[in-house]
Amino acid sequence: MKINQNVFVIMLLGVILLLNVLVMRYEVPVYDEPHHYLYGTQILKLNSNKIDEGLMPFSALNVSLGVARVFLINLFRPGAQVDPSATLNTARFVTILFSLLLALYVFKWSKDLYGTSAGLFSLMLYAFEPNIIAHSHFVTLDLYAACMTTVSTYYFWQFIKFGGWKRATVSALILGSSQLAKYSCAFLYPVFALIAIIRYWGDLSRKLKLKDRAGLIRYLKSFFKFAAFFVIVGIVIINIGFLFNRTFTPLGKYEFNSSAFKSLQYKFAALKNVPIPLAYPYIEGYDLHKWHEELGGKQHGFTYLLGKYRKGGGFKGYYFYTLLYKVPIATQIFVLFAIAAYIARHKKFSFSRDEAFFLVPIIFFTIYFNFFFTLHIGIRNFLLVLPLLYVFCGTLLKDWGTFTLKLKGLVVSLVAYLMISVLSYFPFYISYFNELVWDRKQAYKILADSNIDWGQGGWYRDRYVAEHPGIYLNPKKPVVGRIIVSVSNLVGLFDAEQYRWLRENFEPVDQVAYSYLVYDVSQEQLKKTNYWKRRP
Repeated sequence: MKINQNVFVIMLLGVILLLNVLVMRYEVPVYDEPHHYLYGTQILKLNSNKIDEGLMPFSALNVSLGVARVFLINLFRPGAQVDPSATLNTARFVTILFSLLLALYVFKWSKDLYGTSAGLFSLMLYAFEPNIIAHSHFVTLDLYAACMTTVSTYYFWQFIKFGGWKRATVSALILGSSQLAKYSCAFLYPVFALIAIIRYWGDLSRKLKLKDRAGLIRYLKSFFKFAAFFVIVGIVIINIGFLFNRTFTPLGKYEFNSSAFKSLQYKFAALKNVPIPLAYPYIEGYDLHKWHEELGGKQHGFTYLLGKYRKGGGFKGYYFYTLLYKVPIATQIFVLFAIAAYIARHKKFSFSRDEAFFLVPIIFFTIYFNFFFTLHIGIRNFLLVLPLLYVFCGTLLKDWGTFTLKLKGLVVSLVAYLMISVLSYFPFYISYFNELVWDRKQAYKILADSNIDWGQGGWYRDRYVAEHPGIYLNPKKPVVGRIIVSVSNLVGLFDAEQYRWLRENFEPVDQVAYSYLVYDVSQEQLKKTNYWKRRP
């Protein structure tokens, strides 16, 4: 059984690696990659000053591999021309390695809790998650955030379960390192505190009832001792990651942009000379992010959902829609089955000792991203929830050996459906929609931005244009003839009016890489619209 387990794990890891290598082969840099690559280069040059609010030191890991490749080429082939796109693809392999690492932890955690069959099942759900595949090979931070969230939570579970300063140190170091991956990981500190309270609430309640003051004080001392340790370790790692850039800058010396941070600075004016023990760019990034939210996401254009636009505030429940349409239907069924089965068999589990460690983050981030986060630009921001969700799905197969033949057949059938659905989109996984969108040319009417078009399809677009002489590429005004337009331009993320004439009067006849739509516009059709006089 052990050999079979290892074989299946290696096979699924091989699937993840192969899909990513094949998918990224012709994917041009997505919109955010150059910024992350540039910031990673800055970090290696010992400059951590922010050029954008979302950039983080983890990007230096990608650049390091790219730099190593160039160094080796120059070492063995002096004067050789280095292909920039090949260098970028080399840098992307670091993200792939983190995706493989995350896959192993999804398997390990599920296996540790629910057995080998459950571990393999969780790993399979991860391996055939199209949104994970889509973002597992870019020089961006979304996959890093997902990986560090899951690994940090796993080691926190290990620490709470078995105790000891060694495990506490490992947990604190990984949690601290997650702060260099993406700002959303900062929420793990209060989330972990909440998990600890849930874990020990029963013990605390009993001590309160018994009026065991000494025991209660011991618990509180231990909690605050470890909490302080975790925070101190995190602060040190953040400062190391940001190269101690202006660490201990007094509060009054910060030049904030957002009204929220300016308000805090004003309210705590009495503390203006108190040094902040964090690197300046780290705080600056939070401020810039808040500022862009206050501007209504002007930097990112409109927020788009179901044909509607919003310039600020986002859409409440946005990620419920992205999950509904962009997560495979078979996976959604497994999640619903897992929830129902867990409730029905809750006595077989220990929520406070095990499941709270991944269910609390799932619930927290689901609430936060749907109702408080406002820059709704794609499911990629929500990726950090999916691996934890697939660990939870392992509960479904805890008693796999007792399943009837029919029940096993149902599971196998759904797995087969999952694979067919996901592989049918190869190699265009950013644009994946499940079968609720049967006509893939209509996906733009539901979601846009990095859910479909993140600039990744440029190579396929150029090839299509070369094969169709005379075609109009993203025409700025109404034209007659064949037109190819990117989904982001079509829906009007930055200019809602430019392509209104096209999307409201015509239907696409073809698509390229699922991120570009093709239209045939005749003179007669265009004359029937109100845009005839606007043609060039």
